Amino acid sequence: MLRKTVSMCFLFGLVLTACGRDTHNHGKDITNKQLFEEHCADCHGAGATGSIMLGVPANKDTALLNFQIRKKIIEGSGADSKMPIFPNMPTAEASRIINYLRVFPKAEIDE
Repeated sequence: MLRKTVSMCFLFGLVLTACGRDTHNHGKDITNKQLFEEHCADCHGAGATGSIMLGVPANKDTALLNFQIRKKIIEGSGADSKMPIFPNMPTAEASRIINYLRVFPKAEIDE
């Protein structure tokens, strides 16, 4: 049990480290998808579905407004948040990531 807990903690730390790339010297032809892949996909997944195991929420189905998502990306959402922040990310870049998120279809809800 201890081995499993230590392994999960290590994996979680590794994933968060991968998510924390706050560099923005991208080429002018980078796509919205590539921006998402660079800054978000390591934690939230290529399909923006998140990971229940790691406590990473899906962001493709979020009910948050664009300005709320942008604030989370750039400023964070409090001390208890596991999400790395990107204080050096230009607002326009965060907006492009949000635009990419909005193209994912909504998850089907089982009734």
